[in-house]
Amino acid sequence: MFQQRQRNLDELNRAMMITALVLTIIGMFLSALGGWVRYVFTGLGAVLLVLMVVRMTSRDTGRRYQENLKYLTLVTGVKDWFRRTFRARSAGAQTTAKRARRAKKNPTWNEMRQYKYFICPQCAQRLRVPRGKGRIRVTCTNCGNIFETRS
Repeated sequence: MFQQRQRNLDELNRAMMITALVLTIIGMFLSALGGWVRYVFTGLGAVLLVLMVVRMTSRDTGRRYQENLKYLTLVTGVKDWFRRTFRARSAGAQTTAKRARRAKKNPTWNEMRQYKYFICPQCAQRLRVPRGKGRIRVTCTNCGNIFETRS
């Protein structure tokens, strides 16, 4: 019984649970403004919790799956919009670790011994140069950025 409920805790239920918790906490902090404001926020939190329990105990898993799929589609669309909108502005603010994660293919051990890998500071393209050549000037094949480094 517990394992079935554990499987029904999908992304939509998690989002409903977190939203209910946040609304309840906001209601507690806003209780100083007036009694009705607190009841509105805690009431909305309670409604979300009831909906979450109804979804978890439902036997119509196909319908719950479709609801979760619609939620994920909506969330993915919003995330993609934010990435497209704000990525161009903050491209220079990315850390090297984030750029390295975006690189496509991980090199093998033989390639790591023969080549040194760099991330272009402008476009996050992974660049490969031979090891042991001293101080060299690297030109990015993607954006044409030129920078100097040691190989």
